Amino acid sequence: MRIRKITGTVKDYDWGNKDFIPSLIGGYDGKPQAELWFGTHRLGESRTEDGEPLSAVIRSDRSCLGADYDEYGGELPMLLKILAIEKPLSLQCHPTRAQAEDGWKREEKLRAEGGVCNYQDPNPKAEIIAALSPITAMCGFRDIEVVSADLAALVPAFYAKKLKGMSGSVKELYLGLYKLSEDEKKELLSEFSASLAADRSENWNGLFLTRKGISEECLEEYPGDIGAVFPYLMNVVTLQIGEALFLEPDTLHAYVFGNGVELMNASDNVLRGGLTRKHMDLGELERIMSFSSITPEKVRTERDGFGRTGYMAPTSEFRLLSASSGSYVVNGGKVSLVLAVEGSARFSEGCESLTIGKGECVLVPASLEYSMNVHGRVFIAEGGSRE
Repeated sequence: MRIRKITGTVKDYDWGNKDFIPSLIGGYDGKPQAELWFGTHRLGESRTEDGEPLSAVIRSDRSCLGADYDEYGGELPMLLKILAIEKPLSLQCHPTRAQAEDGWKREEKLRAEGGVCNYQDPNPKAEIIAALSPITAMCGFRDIEVVSADLAALVPAFYAKKLKGMSGSVKELYLGLYKLSEDEKKELLSEFSASLAADRSENWNGLFLTRKGISEECLEEYPGDIGAVFPYLMNVVTLQIGEALFLEPDTLHAYVFGNGVELMNASDNVLRGGLTRKHMDLGELERIMSFSSITPEKVRTERDGFGRTGYMAPTSEFRLLSASSGSYVVNGGKVSLVLAVEGSARFSEGCESLTIGKGECVLVPASLEYSMNVHGRVFIAEGGSRE
């Protein structure tokens, strides 16, 4: 059978929780398990059941990628993940294709010397996340007028002293906050923390963290980091189970709490913009990040010709779909990964069949006709065309 079962790679970053990924795949080791990767990316490549790297399988059988083999460079063009979020992630931004290719080239010498680089590969990184439990996130900047009003109320002394003079635009304020002296940052965070403590409003509503609750989490997890103020600069987005959010490459964002399925370009390019103990390059962020104010919109869904639910994200480079209990006949299409998040799924191709259970994933070659019987729920990550 040409449909192959593959295993994922677990990432035990400290912002992960200890139960969600083990509940899918077992193997709990006591550490936070933050991400489960499925793909051919060199930093977390999947393998077949007999231990063969997925990239080797694809290179030995061009039919896996079909007519897109050369365009994809013999690798999967997308990376599918499970995210299990217990604590706020770093504020981050990702590059477009042109920015990634340029940054990768500019850092060639630094990379050869073993230096700390901004770019891990020459690929862009747009992404979509679909909620498997309620998710709280931050995404993009609010209008500067709203931000200024909130900061003036929360830190009136420091606002009058310093922030008012650099609140002409979101960009000016963002860069200005990171250029404060260490004493000024301490002064601002002290007033900010005291103001939050005096605020009797909710920090948690039972499903989602509030703006206040996010800032309190950030103050605890990243003491001294000016990024703790950023929930008041950014939009707070909440996703119910099944809802999804698409993130353009140039958009500052951070996931805060919850569990989800994430699909992106095959890239690990992360430029951190705060709430981090890792490398942060303010100049590079200024070069690639959008400082425009936005109103994030949830991704609409639409049934495809095979009865699956497609998340209609504004990109042609990959596509995320889901399928609930039922029978599906899929004819042709791009290379795809199918991951069971509930129950099981049985795939039939000619006279052969293969069944996967919760937490298991298969690679489906391009242009393949097959049937899929789902008892529960699966997510499908499908390749696209380079933009």
